[in-house]
Amino acid sequence: MKKINKKRVAFASLVIICLIIIIALIINLTILPLFNNSNGITKNKQAKAKKESYDTVSLVAVGDNIIHERVFQYASTNGTYDFTPCYKHIKKYIQDADLAFINQETILGGDTLKITGYPAFNSPSELAKNLIDTGFNMINGATNHSFDRDFEGVKAASQTWRQYQDIIYTGTYDSQSDRDTIRIIEKNGIKFALLSYTQSLNEYNTNPYKLLKQTAYAVPLLEDTAAIKADVQKAKEQADVIIVSAHWGDENEAEVTAKQQEYAQLFADLGVDLVIGTHPHIIQPVTWVNGQSGNKTLIAYSLGNFLSTMETQDTQLEGMLSLNFIKKDAKIFIDDITWTPLINHFGDNTVEVYPLAKYPDDKLAKHFVLHDKPNIIQQYKAKTRDVIGDKITIKD
Repeated sequence: MKKINKKRVAFASLVIICLIIIIALIINLTILPLFNNSNGITKNKQAKAKKESYDTVSLVAVGDNIIHERVFQYASTNGTYDFTPCYKHIKKYIQDADLAFINQETILGGDTLKITGYPAFNSPSELAKNLIDTGFNMINGATNHSFDRDFEGVKAASQTWRQYQDIIYTGTYDSQSDRDTIRIIEKNGIKFALLSYTQSLNEYNTNPYKLLKQTAYAVPLLEDTAAIKADVQKAKEQADVIIVSAHWGDENEAEVTAKQQEYAQLFADLGVDLVIGTHPHIIQPVTWVNGQSGNKTLIAYSLGNFLSTMETQDTQLEGMLSLNFIKKDAKIFIDDITWTPLINHFGDNTVEVYPLAKYPDDKLAKHFVLHDKPNIIQQYKAKTRDVIGDKITIKD
């Protein structure tokens, strides 16, 4: 029997061990990463996201919520009112946002002041809870209809909104101390102030300007620039972000007026972050305005209507502004600005708001205004692109 060479065996074993180590290294460096690549990407993304994690607050804003007679008749049920069905197709988008703004065009004076529609409005107080349940937490009340029920309507609306927590309502005030209080809402560690002003007040039942001489605090006017400057300064001392609701412009006019531009420049010069425009009932451009301190203010001149039974083609096309406030290195900036076209539907005994892209085909034939316009959806998309332009992302 041949003797086994122990040295050769040891050498062979060493070679085999080395080969095994080399093969293992090759597998680890080349083959395994192919299987683990997705996991590696995920880990890298997570690490990057953790490194670039900032405080972010999302906001959506919609336009004029006008409670015409046909609107409150539709909402009337068993001696009370429920407007929540009007907003069911848009509710998800409102509730998904941290902040949700709406312009409550008509005063909520309640039943004791008699519910009426156009031209001198007074709306049910139940609407407040319905809007809050839909997800709105920033409500403007400074409009040309604020004095439609004199100062009694202002007081009733202010008291109605005051009942609710975790929302801010601005624009009508029942005392000087109420007017002097800056409305603040905090989300994700960022404090937001909402200021509201209107350029005009209607005179159907009374002389609102005479009333303002007696109760100057009741409804803030855009023409009172001294008060605006004082409000903004006070808001800066209490909040990180200042949002202004401006009820301005000409009704049913697509062109931005010189006065709108003048006030927009004022707000930019004062360092306001965002201006949400309402009143024209139709959509107008969204743009940046440079302030005198090198800052930029985002101006949405008009979001159009939100809910109404106005009977013109242009007032059925509306917009929802969406954006993010991002806090980075102690500075806050606006990003991810998008515009979602909306459509107001009324007909077949319903009044509802839809995203334009999700408006059912069978609804169009039942629309009180648009029933004979089969191509209106494409026309609305084109009009939105024409008005909003290509600098703002438009969601189809």
